[in-house]
Amino acid sequence: MVIQSKVFAAGRPFLSTIDWPSTVCCVVFFVGCNFRCRFCFNAPILEFDDKYLCNITKVTTELTKQSYLVEGVIVTGGEPTLQPEPLTTIAEWARENSLLFGLMTNGTNSRILRKFLRLQLLDFVALDIKTVPLIEEYVKITQNKRTSLVQIKETVALLKKSSIQYEFRTTLVPQLVYKPEEIRQISDWVGADHFILQIFRPSETVLDPALRQVSFSEEELSLIREVGKQLGIRIR
Repeated sequence: MVIQSKVFAAGRPFLSTIDWPSTVCCVVFFVGCNFRCRFCFNAPILEFDDKYLCNITKVTTELTKQSYLVEGVIVTGGEPTLQPEPLTTIAEWARENSLLFGLMTNGTNSRILRKFLRLQLLDFVALDIKTVPLIEEYVKITQNKRTSLVQIKETVALLKKSSIQYEFRTTLVPQLVYKPEEIRQISDWVGADHFILQIFRPSETVLDPALRQVSFSEEELSLIREVGKQLGIRIR
């Protein structure tokens, strides 16, 4: 395979034992996102800044150096499906090097997911479910009035019909997404079996400065754990 394409990618791929369940993997960060979620902890890489533009061989060279340590490669962001050509290149590189390939996505590009499933380029998908399946709530969270809930619902349906490993992940955020009824609505939508709740952790890279110091109280965390237990949902 001749690799000529460019990619907006941040930093060097790093080894992870937590981003892909039961799989040691290399994580690649693609730059650029179509959402502006207030609680996003990757705020510095949301824009397509030329300082992140490089030849994709730079990424695959770094992956080659670590390939003997890992079982797979997972691409996150940002939103990786906004760069379909380099995403395909890395997926094909993984296949050629006998590695698994995974994707973290917000689900707004079901066409790319459908293509990757058809070509058997995917082994794992982590779909970030932002909130309940109502367009007004999604727009409130993502700050993108052009958010397509139709695409996201199609992505959910594609994963449910697929034979690959997948997870639906929702980050619970103080003041934004945290209510028991919201957790139940999302669980009813995606199903509890593949649903993961993630607890928001404040940091200096969070997009909204007002959220950089907030956290759940012990009482709130206890309620979340109780709801998760009732619904059979795992919490990280």
